[in-house]
Amino acid sequence: MKFKLEREIIIGAVIRLQKAGLIINTSGNVSIKVGKYVIITPSATTYNNLTPTDILVMNQDKEVVEGNLLPSSEVDLHYSIYENDESIKAIVHTHSLYATAVSSIANELPAIHYQIVDLGGAIPVAPYKTFGSPALASVVVENICGKNAVLMQNHGAVTVAEDLEKALSRSILLEWLCSLYLISKQSGKPSLINQPELIAVKDQMEKYRKMREEFI
Repeated sequence: MKFKLEREIIIGAVIRLQKAGLIINTSGNVSIKVGKYVIITPSATTYNNLTPTDILVMNQDKEVVEGNLLPSSEVDLHYSIYENDESIKAIVHTHSLYATAVSSIANELPAIHYQIVDLGGAIPVAPYKTFGSPALASVVVENICGKNAVLMQNHGAVTVAEDLEKALSRSILLEWLCSLYLISKQSGKPSLINQPELIAVKDQMEKYRKMREEFI
């Protein structure tokens, strides 16, 4: 079996997304890129009993080289993101409640909390396009440029990273930030963090990252 470990990692990520309430039924999809291959979840398949053989291995021509199920309907989305930025090696796409809600009322998720720095700052909302279409893939790539996340109007969210663990944690963070924003708006006019302060946060995070490395 090709990429058995990566397929198991994807299943573990899907289980965590379910437990976190970020995916329900068969919504959402997850992938990892290894060399010229993309390992991705299947289409319209319940995630409760996934096995490694249910996870698809696809080549650079979007052909299934291993697996018997139909790959995710968002194959074009995943491939387009990988092709646009070679540093990205993992993608998480969800239809999570709060992220989808924000995508339906705003043009972006503003800097409601300093942890948004890990996502690249304020998160844009890509215009609505039909799911699974090249048009959707195009607008997502256009809007995610320079960011680690993007919201998709009336659809959901995408997070990216150099590994699946980080893409998963960013998906959970994005949902929390969206919930915080919605609650704040319901309670009044939320204060936002300006760009100079976000830069200061980024510098502070880098300082502490280096300090942690000294203890390893």
